[in-house]
Parts: sequence; structure tokens; C-alpha cells
Amino acid sequence: MDVQKLHSIFNGKVFINEPMALHTWLKIGGPADLFLVPDRKDDVVAAVEFCRETKLPITILGSGSNVLVGDKGIRGAVIAIHKTLDYILEEEECIRAGAGVNLPKFVVEMLNRGYTGMEGLGGIPGTLGGAIIMNAGAYGTEIFEFVTDVELIRNGLPMTLQKAQILFSYRGTDLTGDIILEVGFVFERGDTEVAKERRKELLTKRKNSQPLDRPNAGSIFKNPPNDFAGRLIELSGLKGTRFGDAVVSDKHANFLVNDGNATATDMMRLIRHVQEVVQRDHQVALELEVKLLGEGF
Repeated sequence: MDVQKLHSIFNGKVFINEPMALHTWLKIGGPADLFLVPDRKDDVVAAVEFCRETKLPITILGSGSNVLVGDKGIRGAVIAIHKTLDYILEEEECIRAGAGVNLPKFVVEMLNRGYTGMEGLGGIPGTLGGAIIMNAGAYGTEIFEFVTDVELIRNGLPMTLQKAQILFSYRGTDLTGDIILEVGFVFERGDTEVAKERRKELLTKRKNSQPLDRPNAGSIFKNPPNDFAGRLIELSGLKGTRFGDAVVSDKHANFLVNDGNATATDMMRLIRHVQEVVQRDHQVALELEVKLLGEGF
């Protein structure tokens, strides 16, 4: 790994063997070989080019909210974008936002600018890049309802895809192998006071029903068709089930929390146990919504 060459083409911070537990909401994860925090969008592109030339695997990290990193960490380079691609531009009625923008912050900013529709997404943690890749949604709203185009890097090549060129579905897209840089949106203008009140109500509902006081990665499992993962897990009597410090939340059964010093191994044992019990009791195969990164599960 030619770190000296990297410094010659890359502006930003470079860390070697950086513990990923410091950068994930679950506070779990071993070291990344190389952890990069670019200064600007051009530095993201430069970092990707360096990694491709040196054959280093690339992992893009937003705020670390919806990921579980293995105990042995991540090989290659992690490129952290949540501080780099953190900007919002308004061009006539089109909004352009960097992939590192915090999603709740984005919702508030849109409301302040007179746009409505996104308020249901105001409590989803994470950045726009991750939200786009997983087509994040809540309370009947999905982010792709508002997307016009996505600027990204695919196979090392920067390009822009129009919405019609992207396949998206419930909690998924065909962008999982791409690096999101910027997203275009179009919103409707509406009664922002009503929208702000709805956002507050939904945030209160979220706060009252989810274990936001302990490290978690949000919903661990996707909701199966016409049902809720949390309902099935609770019906199986799994609330409070523990492997090490990985615990099924008593507050919301689709949240698995770190109750102290949980490892990725603990969390994966708990995940598999929940899947096995729900399959046995309800004949439903729960699919992961959280993204697994690295090695050592």
C-alpha cells in the first residue's frame, strides 16, 4: 500500500488500522486497513481511482447507522463521505444534495425551504447515499418518490443515471455496487406548517416506540409482505433474548441493541437465532435490512 502516493493525489485525512467501532452506530467493528476522510468531491474520486489502481477493495461509509462491521474489520480502504459530500444546492425547483447529507437534516431543510412530502422520513438515521441505495422509507413514504437522477461512480467511471434507468423496489435498488456522489430531487410545495407538525408527531411516535437510548442499527430485518418483522419476533417471545451483550430490544423487537460490549459475533448469533425461531413459528424467512461489512461474524 503506497500511502505516500495517496497523499500526493488526495486531500483529506488518512488513518491506518482505524477501529470501525468508532464509526458505527452499533459501536461494533474491527479495524479498517485504510480509513479515508476526503476533503472534497474530487478527493472522493481520487481515492476511488487510487484504490482501483492499487487493487484495494473499497467500502463507502456514510454515518454508519445501518451497518454491522465484523470483528476482524474491513480489508482495503473505507472512504467516509458524511463530512465530505455534505451540501444542498437549489436550482430553480430542483434540489441537488451530496450523498453525505444527513437525512433528518435534509428533511428539515426541505421543510424550511417550503417543500413537503419527505416529512415521514425525518426520523431515519443515516445519509442520503445510504438512503438512496436501500430506497429508505417509513410511514408510507419512500425516498425514490422524489428522486430525478443520481450522480455516481460505477466500475470506476463517474456517470449520472436518470430515475428511469434505476431499478428500485421495497428497501432495495440496483445501485448496491455503485458509489453515490450526488442526488437530484423534485418536491411539491405545500403547507409546511401542517407538514412540520406531522414530522413532529412521527418523531414522537418513533421516540416512544424505539430504543434510541442504546446503540442500534435501526431496523435489523425488512418487513415481510403484508406484515411486520417486529410483530413476528415479539409473537415468538423473543424480546429480551440475549447473546453476550447483543439483545432483542424490549421496546421494539426489530431492534437489536448493543447493551455494553457486544461483538459482531454476538450480534450475528442473535440475528440467526431470531431468523430460525421466526421461520419455525411463522414460516417466514426474515431478510436482513442492516448491511454486513467486513470479516469476522
